[in-house]
Amino acid sequence: MKMSSCKQKYMIEVKWDLLDPEIISRQPTINIGVIGQAGCGKSTFMKAICERAQLERIATMNLAFANAKIYKCENDECPPPLCYKAYGSGKEDTPLCELVGFQNWRMKLLRHVSFVECPDDLNILMPMLITSVPTALKAVGLNHIIILQTKVDSIKESIAMDRLEAIEKFIKRRIVGEAPVLSVSVKCKYNIEDVCEYIVKNIPLPQHLVKRPCVSIFRSIDVSKPAPEIGETKGVVFCGSLRRGVLKVNQTIEIGPGIVDKDENGEIKCTPIYSKIVSLYSEQNELQYAVPAGGLIWIGTTLDPTLTNADSLVGQVLGEVQFLPSLFCKIAVGVQMLEERTKLGRGEIVKLNIHSSSIVARVCQASGEGGIVRLKVKSPVCMMQERFAISRNVENQWRLIAIGNIRGGTTVDGEKIYPPHIRRLGWNL
Repeated sequence: MKMSSCKQKYMIEVKWDLLDPEIISRQPTINIGVIGQAGCGKSTFMKAICERAQLERIATMNLAFANAKIYKCENDECPPPLCYKAYGSGKEDTPLCELVGFQNWRMKLLRHVSFVECPDDLNILMPMLITSVPTALKAVGLNHIIILQTKVDSIKESIAMDRLEAIEKFIKRRIVGEAPVLSVSVKCKYNIEDVCEYIVKNIPLPQHLVKRPCVSIFRSIDVSKPAPEIGETKGVVFCGSLRRGVLKVNQTIEIGPGIVDKDENGEIKCTPIYSKIVSLYSEQNELQYAVPAGGLIWIGTTLDPTLTNADSLVGQVLGEVQFLPSLFCKIAVGVQMLEERTKLGRGEIVKLNIHSSSIVARVCQASGEGGIVRLKVKSPVCMMQERFAISRNVENQWRLIAIGNIRGGTTVDGEKIYPPHIRRLGWNL
């Protein structure tokens, strides 16, 4: 791994080559979200391109993950897009080309990607997403989109062409920028190579502003056998997404907020949890270090399993000791509404989807200047300078209404971290 570092008081910047064979061989370097209505073929597509019989599901978040390696034949005469091929994450790095006439040529590993399937219950949000696609895409910074017309093998060609034309007309009205449409048949493996070619040529490798390591915990697993003997108990294995920094085996880590309780005065008290990393995995690939590129990372620790009963640490943040993000009980948020002529009102109850957790919050103060609101969260949040989803309860269903970006806040220790433009609003901070 080619790496250079620059240490500062509160930050360490690390640069590496995400196409380095040492990295791309063992863990994904790109996350690709897959969204669509129930029954549209999301899971079938992921199973086909990743060569998986079953997807890796995170029950605590109702998400599914699968990794795939994308290759290209090293013979320049091998015709595109058939020269591209996708295999599962465990495939060797230089397999033989399967195309007739080129079987003696090796293929080169170009990308290692992780597909993330959004849950079917997102259909509740579909009408809003469709009517406000340009605003939503701009808000969350999604610039690279590919649209798949699935199950074309189950309808007549004329019908498929009519639907393709309708999709393209809809895209011109709704999508900002160019979004190609590919007709695919997952069962027949039709046009899967086109998807691989688009990913390689059009989706850039992520450019991370790397600070200290920070992992969003999705799940915690007790891998010890039932009723273990003395000395046979194993530490907790965490499953999460490494958002920045580098994790290494034998590294000491801190988990925050940790154990959340109240003191004798009823004030929130947080006790951080400390442990040590004993193993790192990406699917079945064992790692000595993990970079914030893509996919899920499985982190073996020495932590006592009793501390993670009922997934109590899901939604918390794991990172380097004394370098976790600030722990807030109140946050100032810049809000970008996804629907016009709507706003958040003082006293309104909303739900925040931060990292892998859903947190209820109340609007304490609201300002018309720049869409700034101040929220009091029900449980402490460990975050800084990040975007998150804001939902409103509409007819007993949480409906996505805005994208939030934290601007500052009040920590559980009472420290007020607010930029000057927030202080000028005259709020009682």
